[in-house]
Amino acid sequence: MVAVHLLAGVSILLGAQQALALGQKQCITFPQEGGHPRPHHLETAEQQAVFSPIEPASYSNDLLIASTRQKFALPLLLDSKDDDAIHLAAASFARDVEKVTGVRPHLYNNTLPKGTKRCIMVGSAGSGLVGGMGLEHVEEMKGKWEAFDVRVVDKARNLEEALVISGSDRRGVVFGLYDLSEQLGVSPWYWWDDVSIPKRSAIAFDRSSVCAHGEPTVKFRGLFINDELPVMWNWAKDFFGIDYPESPFQVGLYERMFETVLRMKGNFMWPAMWVNMFAVDGLNPQKNGLPKEPLAGPNQALAHRMGVVMGTSHHEPMSRNKPEWDLEGTGDWDWQKNEKKLTEWWTYGAERAKGLDTVFTMGLRGDGDEPLTGASIELLEEVTGKQQGILKKVYDGEAVPQAWALYKEVQGYYLQGMKIPDDVTTLFSDDNWGNIMGVLPFNHTHSAGGGIYYHADYVGRPTQYKWINTINLAKTWEQMQIANAFRTNNIWILNVGDVKHHELPAEHFMHLAYDFDAWPINSVTKFLRLWAAREFGGEHSHEIADIMGHYSQITASLKPELYNVSSWSIINYEEAERVQGTWDDLFTRAEKVYHSLEKARRVAFFEVVYAPVALITHANRMYIAAGRNNLYAYQGRTSANRMAERAIKEFQQDHNLTEVYHTMLHGKWNHILSQPHLNMDPHYILHKPRNTVPPLSFIQENEPSLPRWDGTKPAQPAYVRYSVESSMGAWPGHGFYNCPKHFDCRDPQLYRMDPYGASRRWVDVSAAGPKDTTWLATPSADWLVVHPAHGKIKKDGSADQRVYVSIDWSKVPSAGEGNHTHWDNATVHFAASDGSNATVSTPISKPNPPPSDFKGHVQGDGYVAIEAAHWTRDSSVDGHKFHEIEWYGRSLSGIEMYPSSDVNFTVGTGPSAQYDIWTTGTGQNTVEITVQLGPAFNFQLGKELAFGLGFDGDNREIHPIPPVGTQPDAGSVPEDWEEVTRTEVRNVTQTFDLKDGDRPGRHTVSLFGMTSGLVVERIWVDMGGIKQRGYSYLGPPESHRFV
Repeated sequence: MVAVHLLAGVSILLGAQQALALGQKQCITFPQEGGHPRPHHLETAEQQAVFSPIEPASYSNDLLIASTRQKFALPLLLDSKDDDAIHLAAASFARDVEKVTGVRPHLYNNTLPKGTKRCIMVGSAGSGLVGGMGLEHVEEMKGKWEAFDVRVVDKARNLEEALVISGSDRRGVVFGLYDLSEQLGVSPWYWWDDVSIPKRSAIAFDRSSVCAHGEPTVKFRGLFINDELPVMWNWAKDFFGIDYPESPFQVGLYERMFETVLRMKGNFMWPAMWVNMFAVDGLNPQKNGLPKEPLAGPNQALAHRMGVVMGTSHHEPMSRNKPEWDLEGTGDWDWQKNEKKLTEWWTYGAERAKGLDTVFTMGLRGDGDEPLTGASIELLEEVTGKQQGILKKVYDGEAVPQAWALYKEVQGYYLQGMKIPDDVTTLFSDDNWGNIMGVLPFNHTHSAGGGIYYHADYVGRPTQYKWINTINLAKTWEQMQIANAFRTNNIWILNVGDVKHHELPAEHFMHLAYDFDAWPINSVTKFLRLWAAREFGGEHSHEIADIMGHYSQITASLKPELYNVSSWSIINYEEAERVQGTWDDLFTRAEKVYHSLEKARRVAFFEVVYAPVALITHANRMYIAAGRNNLYAYQGRTSANRMAERAIKEFQQDHNLTEVYHTMLHGKWNHILSQPHLNMDPHYILHKPRNTVPPLSFIQENEPSLPRWDGTKPAQPAYVRYSVESSMGAWPGHGFYNCPKHFDCRDPQLYRMDPYGASRRWVDVSAAGPKDTTWLATPSADWLVVHPAHGKIKKDGSADQRVYVSIDWSKVPSAGEGNHTHWDNATVHFAASDGSNATVSTPISKPNPPPSDFKGHVQGDGYVAIEAAHWTRDSSVDGHKFHEIEWYGRSLSGIEMYPSSDVNFTVGTGPSAQYDIWTTGTGQNTVEITVQLGPAFNFQLGKELAFGLGFDGDNREIHPIPPVGTQPDAGSVPEDWEEVTRTEVRNVTQTFDLKDGDRPGRHTVSLFGMTSGLVVERIWVDMGGIKQRGYSYLGPPESHRFV
């Protein structure tokens, strides 16, 4: 047992009690055993372990697999001629049984010891052992891809019964074995995440059950280790004790990685390649050079032996990593200049991979994953033709899997007519930020199909995101659903960076790829609950799932590498407070769960839940404190210094938590959180050398504030500053924001309040010099409520007070039927003991309420903000309708027209979602309607995505995605791409006329589905209130809604 201290005074022990399988049928049972074992005619535990259990009658419904009390485990019987992958997985399964029960099953080839009555029989449909029994279900799976079946068979090969684990091929058998392992409670991430494995006194298989699965949704499903410097390289170097110049990415690492992929029922990988040479690492090529003969090195041979199909990344053709060329390549990486050497180079790669499961990457990009110099359609087609010729020669015409990645500018050539050979998978990419850029036509006939290269990690513009998991699982589902609907599902591969910290999006992606139909719309919550139950036990699974659901959504809405001091508005909508409050709540909940878990489960929880939540919480606190520091310093508030100190404290907390992570478990995960991530500089696209705190300002506390002359009397020293919501100014008069003419220092004014807008406004009363002061707020009307109404300010800024101004609407006189009550001259007068005074205008409007039967949203604060899922009514057409996608987007959710297809409704004829709104008087004859869409591309290549937007019957066809731009860094992306990816939203704004002018009344906003693939998150109807307030990242909270 290894003990480590993660939180104050809390010791964590490695061990476990319980776990659950994730998402599949549960055929494994855990019978309870009692009493003491009866005497047995066999004398030793070893003899007992190969025969029947002592008390078979006790398990009449279940076939006992292993018993701790009886020191018994069913033996495994294999065919010696079956593939190595099956034998390796069977041995792994036997170790899993031992981890759970303490008893390891014996493994036998071809025959069992005399007298054995029951066993676990393992084999492929083509084996003599299982395939030769003539079992109907085994015969039916022959010729299928990676199918498996697990069931109890009576009278199997002269046994009383056998648990038969059969597969259509070698990986089918492997998946059957690992399916049972997961049902035992062994997580695929037991090593990577230190997930405790449950201890059971007995395990059995339900005789009445069949655990089986047909062919997977996606043929090749895998992960890509990428961007492995500096983090994963340094971790592997220390952990495996292999130092530069040798690569630490050798069999010690890959054996664990391959096993994890197979346990998730994946079958495909692209290896790390920044400075690694997968096929020869382990042979010390830096010292010995590349082998003269094309022989597979230890990694490549291990992959094939374990059953993992290998490829190379999107820009590394013919099963050769680019660092091999950097080590010994001759001449330029340029087809026009160096055709002969490149042909020889690729031939070597094809010969080395012969006989090993490989998907060959085709085509050619430039050196360093850059656009190829002199590239053209003709040149790329010529290159690929040459590569295919090499494969036909090396493989004697045998068909081998091939893929051509349409990454960045290569997709542009495809759009211009570049031909992909019919036996080459068309591998589309996302934009590196989770937005699919293309799919095959809906009814395509491309024999090799299509695929998707998707990202959970990236280095490039507008920033890198390598640090920790920032992936929205709902968005992943939504995008991969499109790929699946358009049958672009021969290859799905996910860039998982350093692997560690990306386990959750990796497993979610792999489950979708394996059986997409098992995870329909809004299955993210189910997935998270099952995952949490398996990793941490069922007691807290719903709470953990909710924490990670929010984490997934919020981190994706603005990646932490993009945070800065002005990300969240300090002055509008109390946005900074809301964001920080959300993270503080998640942090508190995660900490509570941590302390509630059994000690054995806390290590894994710390690694994959607590630490990521805590790190993002500290980051938000730091940036928000730094943002307040910058603003408060400008306003002359002494508390600017306290905000600076808070920012530095949170900056240090990031380091402290990182150190805990790196030193736990005797340093097992040293370096794994060392990716610089704070105060990112856009000039450091690849790698920022160190974390830095954002720019901070310190104010001189020992001197009073000297505000500008306000036009009536000379400036006097001030010890108090007043600042108000939605203004960067501070009073007594000072600065551009409240003295636009440098001398016309107007009184502060709050935005007009009404019954349907925000329930309160705020005024900050702050220290501004070396003197304690008292203050008093006096409202001009009895319906103005001020809280607190008086107080004392300490000179160090520690007792600054936020004063809330609200309205008692029951006391506001009504103007009568059909009229507004307007009060423009209401004020709250603030007076301080030092003579620093300010009179804050607080205008209000009290409109008549909507009719009692009105259902919908009501104008407040000069706008209507609507969550798209909160429609008043909706309609369907030809089976198409809008559906809510939970957890999608930046606030609540998103809505999208389903099912996905190549349908193209004309505006107004497709399914609709309609939103009734009530305006209370706009003061203008037009409104601006903004529809907030999730980022998307015109993925139906050659066809623009579209939706319809209507207001009171004025229906318009909207094509929201601009034409593809020309900026070289982004590739084939629209001109607005960088802003859209930064903010994770595309705003589409239209101006509509108010036909009845600005009179109060009912209006209807309509959304019409036209094409698949657009997700609507929110709708704003702005009567001036949003534009007037200015910047906020998330926009206004949802308006008052009658339901």
